Amino acid sequence: MKELTLDFGPATSGLTADEVYRDLVAEFHRLNATYFDNGLKMPAIILSRRKSFGGYYQPARHRIVLSWQAYEEYGWDETLNTFRHEVAHIVHFNHSRAFWELANLLGATKRYASRPLKQPRTPHRYVYECAVCSRRVYRNRRLRRASCGSCDKVYNPLYALRLVKDPASR
Repeated sequence: MKELTLDFGPATSGLTADEVYRDLVAEFHRLNATYFDNGLKMPAIILSRRKSFGGYYQPARHRIVLSWQAYEEYGWDETLNTFRHEVAHIVHFNHSRAFWELANLLGATKRYASRPLKQPRTPHRYVYECAVCSRRVYRNRRLRRASCGSCDKVYNPLYALRLVKDPASR
């Protein structure tokens, strides 16, 4: 199922977005046949020019979003590695031991995607800080009722984040 592909012209490695998309679909079918006995439903595959990190899987929408910027900066091998990582998320949503075993089996050789060479397009609009550990959290959208994930994994008002930078106060 082809939900969306974007043609940004030739990348530094010579493939267009449509060609990258085609190769990712072929890779999904190969992985599905080899490791899952064709038991996985085909996700939508999105190449996004707005994402500066490698990619992610959205289970609610059953889609894999990959960064076109990461492809242009690091090439096919990095994109393929990220794609295999995200296919493993279809089966195991979190980074459990079972997830990493499956990701390695699928051929994901790196634990994390490479950081983008280019700087993000805009600086973060909002900066929040934990009153307990002083960890800073950067966001482009305003948070409501958020607490520090380092201090507690679920929302806890004891570790509520406080706003330290607001664009309205400029």
